[in-house]
Amino acid sequence: MAWIVFDARKIRDYGVGTHIQGLLPALMRQAPPSFQWLLLAPMEAQPLLASLLPDTGSTVRVEWTRARPFEWRTHVEIPWRVRRHVDGPCVFHAPYFPVPMGLRCPVVLTLHDAILLEVWPRRAGPWVARFARWLIGWSAERSACVVTVSQTAARQILHYFPGLADKIHVIPNGIHPAFRVPIGTDEVERQCRTLGLPPREYLLYVGNDKPHKNLHRLIEVCIDLWRQQLMTHRLVLAGMPEAAWRRTVRRYYPWTQQGWVRWVPYCDVETLRAVYAGAAALVQPSLDGGFGLPVVEAMAVGTPVVCSRAGALPEVAGDAAVYFDPTDPAEMAQAIRRVLEDQDLRSACRERGRR
Repeated sequence: MAWIVFDARKIRDYGVGTHIQGLLPALMRQAPPSFQWLLLAPMEAQPLLASLLPDTGSTVRVEWTRARPFEWRTHVEIPWRVRRHVDGPCVFHAPYFPVPMGLRCPVVLTLHDAILLEVWPRRAGPWVARFARWLIGWSAERSACVVTVSQTAARQILHYFPGLADKIHVIPNGIHPAFRVPIGTDEVERQCRTLGLPPREYLLYVGNDKPHKNLHRLIEVCIDLWRQQLMTHRLVLAGMPEAAWRRTVRRYYPWTQQGWVRWVPYCDVETLRAVYAGAAALVQPSLDGGFGLPVVEAMAVGTPVVCSRAGALPEVAGDAAVYFDPTDPAEMAQAIRRVLEDQDLRSACRERGRR
């Protein structure tokens, strides 16, 4: 009997968690019914897993674990759980690194990008950077197959690990099926009002506040536009942990208190779809990135996209976005104003994004 072991310990996270929530149910639908599944997940994910996998039957076993990916326990507990429960050939699916040491089965590893290797040397020092490079490299070399999500990410990874050329595969991220379902104007307005958002009167940013996301520059560009009375749209932040929002409040207190910068806490996919649909435009100002899932989600619901000409964003958005240099505040401001003030441009972006 063949097994698939799926490491879902980060299923509640932002970013990778969204990837897992979309991938796991789709994999289980497409796998042969004779396959057995062992899911590794945190106890806190029980309601989420129940909603994603309502009919698992006897072919799925869930092992609840508190071993975190970067803890030493990962390399002891996870291989032990696999040996304890799997009684046949298996594949271990790791949707992030590191791969637990001590596994005896083939591994399919997903590397979403190589940004960590570029950020850590500046923030954590050379010793931590060397360790990160070793750990990512070891995980990739240990794996039978390495998946990444864009050609841009593949080039980044191969720059650091050219020996992976024969085993790396590009498989773009998909989006939740709910984003493909049309949503009416009344429903958008209802859900936006429930969240305290003025429909079509806000810009949307989806992501965290990590340095390469360039969020602070976006906020400062918006503040400059508000001060000059060149824009009345608010800026709404979604997909952001509460700790990141608190940091934003401390840094931009007057603007958050007055409601110019707002936060939408973690919400289900139907609510998030309405938040996208209610936005005048999505703005993604990243300095780098391996994919850009919010861009695809926004295009699917018909929201115009304004994004940086950096990382994988041009590869993902194609001709359906208005671009700017993420290091140039004036160009960013100009791109935002163009989309807000030009209805024909917004319509063209919507049309191209839905193709």
